[in-house]
Amino acid sequence: MAAQITARIGRIVAVTSCKGGVGKSTVSFELAKRLAARGLRVGVFDADVYGPSLPTQVPDDVSARGVAASADGWTMEPAAHDSLALMSFGWLGRLMGESDDGEVIDPRGAGTAGELSVQLLHTTAWGDLDYLVVDTPPGTGEIPRALAARARFSGAVVVTTPSPLAIADVVRGVAMLAKFDVPILGVVENMATFTSDCGKVYHPFGRGQLDAVVDAVARGGAAPEAFALPIVAAGAPRDPLAAPLDRLVDALEAAPPAEAVALPQLLWHERPHWPDKLFFAAKGKDRVMRGDRDFKITPPRLDR
Repeated sequence: MAAQITARIGRIVAVTSCKGGVGKSTVSFELAKRLAARGLRVGVFDADVYGPSLPTQVPDDVSARGVAASADGWTMEPAAHDSLALMSFGWLGRLMGESDDGEVIDPRGAGTAGELSVQLLHTTAWGDLDYLVVDTPPGTGEIPRALAARARFSGAVVVTTPSPLAIADVVRGVAMLAKFDVPILGVVENMATFTSDCGKVYHPFGRGQLDAVVDAVARGGAAPEAFALPIVAAGAPRDPLAAPLDRLVDALEAAPPAEAVALPQLLWHERPHWPDKLFFAAKGKDRVMRGDRDFKITPPRLDR
């Protein structure tokens, strides 16, 4: 029997970077909030199985409520905050008695990390959304590739810093997205500047490096618009991110229309049973699957 449709989403947008530590999760959450402020229905999916960050970006009471498996056993109900629908692997451990900051370290037997990320994306009961912002983990490994292939992205926002090392990694990430025909809707240069108390603007990582990312994207078509975000001091009296992020939202809304996505789109054998899948978050607990209990590493035989 076909799975019941649990979500209809206008656009699924990846916020991605091949480099860690560039502020991708912050950009994802801030972008989602600004889309919602325009009256749009928005969700955020934190797709990092091993280092989820969304639970730390919302108030404690939101994380305390967390998420729940639906009565059917194969869909998950998202958390809600400020009209946003939220899902993160950081909340799944709570279902097995773990804290939200517990490391999800052992998905064996429940599928690969890439399979888990695709399954949770497709089987979260998002409902009807205009935008789903997907915060992808860094790199070009299993999870980013699985999402690029199976998440039905209508486009991606690439996040970098002016550091030459970050730029080199991000260019590799852009090349990976191109292989999956994911268009780049914008490039965000995060932590580009900071302003001293006397009003002088500094470029701590230098300038001019962003051209390499824009050029890499432009090889496949028109050059995307770039948006520079400053370093913001804690407790700053104003929001210096507002203007560039609002322009990024304008760019997303101006992108060519995308075909709405109905989820889930899983093969019959991919339909998960989340109460059993969640054993990977229960390291040290009594409940383990037989496939995990019987897991052994057999040393190779050395023929002499």
